[in-house]
Amino acid sequence: IPTGVKIDCSQWDNHRCKVNRKHPNQKELNIHLQGNLVEFEEKLIQLEPRLVEEKGVTQLKQLLTGNSTPEKVLLREFAQEHIEHLQAQNRFGNAQSFVTATNRLIEYAGSNTLINDIDYAFILRFERFLTSKGITANSTAAYMRAVRALLNKAGKLGVADSNIYPFKHYTIRTERTPSRSESADTLKRLHSLELEYGSEKYHARNIFFLIFGLIGISFIDLISLKKSDLKDGRINYKRKKTGKLYTIKLQPIVASILHQYSDEKSTYLLPQFRIENARPDQVRHLSNLGLKRTNRYLKQVGKELELHNTLTTYVARYSWANIAKNLGYSKDLIAEALGHNYGNQVTGIYL
Repeated sequence: IPTGVKIDCSQWDNHRCKVNRKHPNQKELNIHLQGNLVEFEEKLIQLEPRLVEEKGVTQLKQLLTGNSTPEKVLLREFAQEHIEHLQAQNRFGNAQSFVTATNRLIEYAGSNTLINDIDYAFILRFERFLTSKGITANSTAAYMRAVRALLNKAGKLGVADSNIYPFKHYTIRTERTPSRSESADTLKRLHSLELEYGSEKYHARNIFFLIFGLIGISFIDLISLKKSDLKDGRINYKRKKTGKLYTIKLQPIVASILHQYSDEKSTYLLPQFRIENARPDQVRHLSNLGLKRTNRYLKQVGKELELHNTLTTYVARYSWANIAKNLGYSKDLIAEALGHNYGNQVTGIYL
């Protein structure tokens, strides 16, 4: 594979495979060569080992350089490999977004759809299909982002024709959603509402205020908190979705609720979700079940309070952001707390 670099033999260190000091542009050339190497190594990492083993040297070179005629690769098979790759990294939530998007694509175009069938016209027809099914603009955008990610990966691996790449011209559009936040006064009403101790509604409300008190922590991160994460009056954890480390002061309301669920036999702060010794995929499954159950009873509590919006765990996260804004905290600080990038568009949707 040509590197685009030509030098005299005396300027090459054959043992270290680098340009030596005899060349005046030694550093720049070595950076260029290292960049080439990293690019090809990344492509090899993304390939299935079986796929690499089955390739001849010439085919492998064509695959790495993208100079070959794109192969006839089935969308469902390519997507499945990507989904399995994400699951192996315990990125189950991300994997699920590709599962749903792929299912929608297959529902529209069939299981024999090829990667290179997806051109600009295909995307426009797929968009119309989703609209006819009553899919919202934001859900359509989520499907399109998944399709774009698959095509980008296929392009890097040399199995997608870059000449028909549809997202050069297609813009993924989103729309603002109605605010899902509630005021501080509403949360006070929720907190003081008489609920039977130990009932499902009582437990659901506790989860709501744990999420609020821990700056909108995600449900799966909440139920995954261990006693060892509690130190010096702070809760420290790494967010599963982004890997970002959080350290949050333990507020009295959080400490009071966690104390109710304390169990000496469990290493978890919320042992009732039974994820002790569970595999990552089982934790994700138990989290989904627990979230659905919690939201079911929060919805009932919301009706008792005669709230206009449906009460869910996500309302706790949105409400935290908006109450922080009303108290005068900056958008950048709120974005950092929520795990968004500075000035992130998503934070704007929350506020």
